[in-house]
Amino acid sequence: MISVQPVSVDDPRAVGLWRELDAELEYRYDEPQTQPPIDPDGVVVAFLALADDGEPVGTVALRWSRYHPDSPGTAEIKRLYVRPEHRGHGHARVMMGDVERAASRVGATRLVLETGAAQPEAVALYVGIGYSRIPSFGTHAHDPRSICMAKSLPTRLLVVNGAPGAGKTATASAIRDVLGDAGVRVAFIDADALCQARPEPPDDPYQQHLLLLGLTSVAPIYRGRGYGCVVVARVVEDPDDRERYARAFAASVGPAQVSVVRVTATAQTRAERIAAQEPAGRWRGYLSDRSQELDEILDSLDLDDGVVATDAAPSHEVARQVLDAAGWWVPGADNLAQ
Repeated sequence: MISVQPVSVDDPRAVGLWRELDAELEYRYDEPQTQPPIDPDGVVVAFLALADDGEPVGTVALRWSRYHPDSPGTAEIKRLYVRPEHRGHGHARVMMGDVERAASRVGATRLVLETGAAQPEAVALYVGIGYSRIPSFGTHAHDPRSICMAKSLPTRLLVVNGAPGAGKTATASAIRDVLGDAGVRVAFIDADALCQARPEPPDDPYQQHLLLLGLTSVAPIYRGRGYGCVVVARVVEDPDDRERYARAFAASVGPAQVSVVRVTATAQTRAERIAAQEPAGRWRGYLSDRSQELDEILDSLDLDDGVVATDAAPSHEVARQVLDAAGWWVPGADNLAQ
């Protein structure tokens, strides 16, 4: 068994293992293979694998790719290494799982890596976990022994659910800021803005079909710009909507991974917020009535992965609670790979 923990790229244990990797590559390729220290700029995470007795046995790093400017959501796996005496136990596969989870949590849409013809075990590992050959890139792009590979990651979608006045739009916007400030590639979509059209179809008064058509159209644009994490503010009152959102944000790798978290507030808080946002008149009355109706409907449906109250906490704290309820990474609170 091993434990995998994040470390800095200048951690002496990791640096020592990377020097061992250089020596092994020099032997395999019969030429100097000393690599410069990993520049911390752009590094997402570096992992160190420890045996039960604390011995460092393996390491790997992840950074945003410098070689794929037209694919900004691409992250590069660097320096995967397991000491020879500890091979054959699946440690490299464990570390690859951790690095893939970390990449997904920071909004990467694709992973790339470079290995070589003299490393057949590494090639077999990557093929076995879903990587495919791509044109060579980087410092060894013109070396015929270079083998470059890639794997796409599904989009991660967090739908912030809630009745009018509960704070779903403010919370979704705050999630974008909390994650964005931590370097995550994340986009926020206020879904209501995509379905403001009249007249409404009699069988779809809230224009959900129009919304899903709009999301299906814009989802490839966000993904093409490398935003692997997307936060949507929208009421979810149909049990089938989770699957519809997953299909709307599907990519070649498959449907999106969807989480739904509901935000709530007391009736008084919701009424005060609606009054502050809407001038007196038809829409204020409509939203007040709809808020009460929806709050009861959402209670009875229980479609959410979690529920977070917004009455007293500041929006950034609510955002962190919603991220935790969704099973997403909470910056500064837990390990990217866990």
